[in-house]
Amino acid sequence: MQSKVGPVLVVIGSILGIALLVVGFLAVRTAIVDRPIDSYFLTYEVTSDTGVEAVVWTQAPAGDRTGASVEQSEPGPVGSPFTTEAVVAAGQPARVEATPAGEGTASCRVVKDVGRTNEAVLVEATSATPGAPVTCDVTMPTGQGFGK
Repeated sequence: MQSKVGPVLVVIGSILGIALLVVGFLAVRTAIVDRPIDSYFLTYEVTSDTGVEAVVWTQAPAGDRTGASVEQSEPGPVGSPFTTEAVVAAGQPARVEATPAGEGTASCRVVKDVGRTNEAVLVEATSATPGAPVTCDVTMPTGQGFGK
């Protein structure tokens, strides 16, 4: 007579193995996909028809992608177009300000995730009058997840 204990143990072991896989998948999904975004990869872009006198922008402190935004600057004259990349923490300001050379006009843009499928222009602006500085300013959202 053949024992029924062996096949029963195989079925119970298979069910437990599948349950562990499901729990593991849900833990990874929660840890990676559903966690809120803590910082954003941005590109600041500035253009001017007469060149750029100076540029100031914000970013997280070096080595601390979730820290409060600090100002960085590039004294002029700066070539046009001017671009720089920055990491800005969620809830912090992303800001770029540029002063055109002479009586020129300048434009700026703050772009999220350049070159990726979710690339997006967050804000753009142009000088109100010739010679006036231009500012692009946006506060980065909080609470957004990677799966959204």
